[in-house]
Amino acid sequence: MQTNNTKITRAHFIGVGGIGVSAILRLFAAQGVRVSGSDTYLPPLFTLPTGDYFDTHSESHITNDIDLIVYSPAISDTNPERARGKELGIKELSYPEALALVTFDHNTIAVSGTHGKSTTTALVGKLFEKGGLDPSVIVGAEVPGWETRNLRIGKSDIFIVEACEYRRNMLELTPQAIVLTNIELDHPDYYHDLADVKNAFRTYVQKLRQEDLLIMNDDDANIREVVGEFDGIIVRYGIGEGKDLFAQGVSEGEVGQHFELVWKGSSLGKFTSVLPGIYNLYNILAAVATYLSYGGKTTTIQETLNEFTGVGRRFERIGTLEGATVISDYAHHPTALRAVYNAAKSKYKDKRILTVFRPHHRERTRKLFDEFVESVREIPEMILVEIYDVPGREEGIPISSRDIITKVKETDSDAPLEYASDLIEAERMIREHVKNFDVIIVIGAGDADTLAKKLVEATV
Repeated sequence: MQTNNTKITRAHFIGVGGIGVSAILRLFAAQGVRVSGSDTYLPPLFTLPTGDYFDTHSESHITNDIDLIVYSPAISDTNPERARGKELGIKELSYPEALALVTFDHNTIAVSGTHGKSTTTALVGKLFEKGGLDPSVIVGAEVPGWETRNLRIGKSDIFIVEACEYRRNMLELTPQAIVLTNIELDHPDYYHDLADVKNAFRTYVQKLRQEDLLIMNDDDANIREVVGEFDGIIVRYGIGEGKDLFAQGVSEGEVGQHFELVWKGSSLGKFTSVLPGIYNLYNILAAVATYLSYGGKTTTIQETLNEFTGVGRRFERIGTLEGATVISDYAHHPTALRAVYNAAKSKYKDKRILTVFRPHHRERTRKLFDEFVESVREIPEMILVEIYDVPGREEGIPISSRDIITKVKETDSDAPLEYASDLIEAERMIREHVKNFDVIIVIGAGDADTLAKKLVEATV
């Protein structure tokens, strides 16, 4: 591994519990770099390659034999390890910069958008893998079947990555193909408004050369606006006719959803996927459109869909609690919250569903308050947990999950909507009510997943 013609033999990673940083660490270790890392919440050490790991941040972890420091964007420049690295003159890269470094000499496919990035990236990787294209892949979630969890190391020059829009991080990359899943306002602690988000994506698309490839969700009006007059190669996908790849005849039941795919005017046949919901159908369309654009074989599509059950924390079945199915999902945006509930309603027809949602970030909740109210209003039987605070970033923002409940009950005082002050209280309430439900969906970023797992600890 080299950077600026300097050979890297040892690298230190700050924020190794993060899903992106851990993937880069695994990649460096696989290439023979000696690694170490730190985080206040370390993942289980057996999931990490051999190295020195610390559950604190301390300048003592940084020694002068370290050639490179890679840090999560959540780590500030006042972090003692970053500060010590600067004193010693050690080169440092943020995770997005490190991702740009490892992909620069590859044929890079970057999957971007507000929702669906992880599932789409993983499925593109699985399709390419099954089709013999042997890609390297970095995903912002754990992928079942991959020994290195959120990383696959291939032998071809194709590198498929999840490229996040937070802080315009995707602009670090130099991709030869961009996949755009959808565009909405998220991360309002960084973006001023939707127009600001669109401007960022407009700049991103303009990085493509005329011979490069843009694969876009043609049903998304914001994407259509962002793409504008782009004159490179475009592949459009969506539901219904008029796109390069489209789905029709869609139906869904408890065992999965069924649909016909049409590519460039010719039917590819009927397909089935266990992934629930229209939002997952769009993820499938994005992945298949990318695969076919690279000459993928139609015969491998259904084989891959048969094996692909999704990625970690995306409509993930955790187990059961007193006979009720427990599902965990990472959704934290009003649109995604509603989409996950609707997917559950379609998949588990005539089943009683309890939704447990913990909003993530006070600033997001404040900026998207009206949208959250509308989404919550549409979901019957919900426990709304107090907002997850991002440590050190959101003190003093006057917003609470109680405010959402109050607003909903202004128009429906009998709405079956309860408040939990924390995950401990939420667990108690779930256990009290579980006999009334067939399905429990625990939704939220941050620590919401720990609640889902705790519910089934004694029953798995």
